[in-house]
Amino acid sequence: MRRSAGVFSPATWAEALYAVVDLAPAITFFVLSVTMIALGVSLTVIYVGVPILALALLIARAGGHLQRVLAAALLDLPSVRPVPIRRRRPGPIGALTSILRDPGCWRAVTYHCIKILLAPVTFAFAVAFYSAGLGAITNGLWQRYLPYQSAADGSLHRGMQWWPNYFVDTWPRMLLLAVAGALLLAAAPRVVRFFTTIDRMLITTLLSG
Repeated sequence: MRRSAGVFSPATWAEALYAVVDLAPAITFFVLSVTMIALGVSLTVIYVGVPILALALLIARAGGHLQRVLAAALLDLPSVRPVPIRRRRPGPIGALTSILRDPGCWRAVTYHCIKILLAPVTFAFAVAFYSAGLGAITNGLWQRYLPYQSAADGSLHRGMQWWPNYFVDTWPRMLLLAVAGALLLAAAPRVVRFFTTIDRMLITTLLSG
């Protein structure tokens, strides 16, 4: 469902929250999945690696489920559950074989490998745009608490320094900064939506049935 990208829209702040909280599971499931897959592959010669590899795939699949839950809650993205793992043969060997041959597990691994690149970038842009925009708009409220700084001519200034001898410590300059902050804040939802749209496509393609 396509929703408004306005600054004051609940959907906007839900997307911003997704961009921030999604970094932790993205890192966690990538590290767990890839590390255990590498360990499992290296130990397959003595067969110990096979159950480790299967466990890694189940962890990746569980991480995919968590991503779909987050996307449904914060991005309003409905998705179809992946097809359950089909048991091909009875017994432990059959269970391991079914996991290793399950396409949904390997698609989840692929998702985590892409997401580890996407999530930090999404987080960085979301935090940068929203924090810079809000900080610039509210500068007039907290500027008085900044320490004094000395200019080249010896004069003291209390305000952000943009470049040598230019301090944001007058009302015209603070107003200009607030306008710049408003522009950043207006652009933030669209910037975040660009990255979450990529994530939506990945979830729909790799994590849905």
